[in-house]
Amino acid sequence: MSAVLGVSVGSSAVRMARPDVASRRGPGGVDAFQRQVIATVPHRAEETAAQSIGVLFAQGGETVGATGVAYATQRQADALQQAMARQRLHNYQLIPASTAAITRLEATGEIYDFRTLVLYDLGSSGLTVSVVDRASGTVLAAERSTEIAGDYFDWLISQHQANAQGIVSPVGADEATAFNERCRFAKEQLSASEAIAVPSEAGLILLSRETFESMIVVPVEGSARFARGVIAASGRYPDAVVLLGGGAHIPLVQSILRNWLNLPTVVPAEPEMVAAQGAAMLATPVAPPVAPPEPQWSAADALSPRRTRGPSRRQLAIAGAAATGLVVVAGIGLSMGRDGAATTQGEGRATAVTEDRDAPSTTTAPPTTTTTPPSSTPRAPAPQPAAEPSQATSEPPPVPGPPPRRYLNLPDPIQIEVPPGMELPPGMVR
Repeated sequence: MSAVLGVSVGSSAVRMARPDVASRRGPGGVDAFQRQVIATVPHRAEETAAQSIGVLFAQGGETVGATGVAYATQRQADALQQAMARQRLHNYQLIPASTAAITRLEATGEIYDFRTLVLYDLGSSGLTVSVVDRASGTVLAAERSTEIAGDYFDWLISQHQANAQGIVSPVGADEATAFNERCRFAKEQLSASEAIAVPSEAGLILLSRETFESMIVVPVEGSARFARGVIAASGRYPDAVVLLGGGAHIPLVQSILRNWLNLPTVVPAEPEMVAAQGAAMLATPVAPPVAPPEPQWSAADALSPRRTRGPSRRQLAIAGAAATGLVVVAGIGLSMGRDGAATTQGEGRATAVTEDRDAPSTTTAPPTTTTTPPSSTPRAPAPQPAAEPSQATSEPPPVPGPPPRRYLNLPDPIQIEVPPGMELPPGMVR
């Protein structure tokens, strides 16, 4: 069977809500929800939420067909997306916490026909105040403060116990965490009791509601002043204030806001679960991302020769520049002799470049001779040595073959032949 899941993420806990299939309708004809609270630590709430959702997806039995995750700020939304991507989850949608809360409150009928609402969300890590237009869902103004928080109330209780009751502060990290949990439990119990006695490893926590309210009255009044500033910034006079989060259970918070803001005060039955329940009501299935099609290979593609890639434009440009430079060097070397005079040898080499050396030669090329430039003083011809009889009767020397071909050092398949006899710097010829 497919079900939906709603999730809200706080700094101390991740809350999950699923519609109760067995008891579909709760008190007053409103959908009932199953709740689950998973404790977390600061800076790990988004990762804990993604891991918890992944575990539910992996479990058998009831299949989660749609998931809505409520977020308070854009920064939290980005962190949730990254955490869900690390868990490879896609079937979820992010929903603003204000939209989720109003959706749930409209279903319960607790906000009546109020049009402009002040959402006062007091959690463990801070306070968020938002002014929302109910009809459009537009957030007219929103601010967050960390000067008042549920964790701060817990710390006040621990300090009071250390000073008044003589309880020694825990030394180890585990002992300190356990003691803070007992102080938080004592705070929650004082919302419904006039006095509590909570045992702990460090000692018995004894506290009355009157003493607790005297410790928190100043920060609570500061939060009411803070809410006034947000309302003024919205430019709208609201119709009611809705208390959300765990701090909404504290009677002193309710009375101070009612008196300071002079507005009707709405406190839901489960103020810390409203956002998760509203997210479950708004959750819709999300289609998985479409993967790009893989290339199809056939047997003919495997047997066909691979297509070779021709020279690039850069290679052609380099080859053209090298060829131009070679022609210039060849022209200078062939047109000028050592003393600036034209030589027969240069003309012969220039002719050899234009010959097709791939065709077989039908004539015997005479051996290359060097012509000495004439001097100003005539000299007698040098005597020629007499040929030995053995040399006269011996066979003529073999005709030398064409010199080996040389090419510029360019990438294949570009080939530019270097004329024989032309000397180029090392590395340019192969």
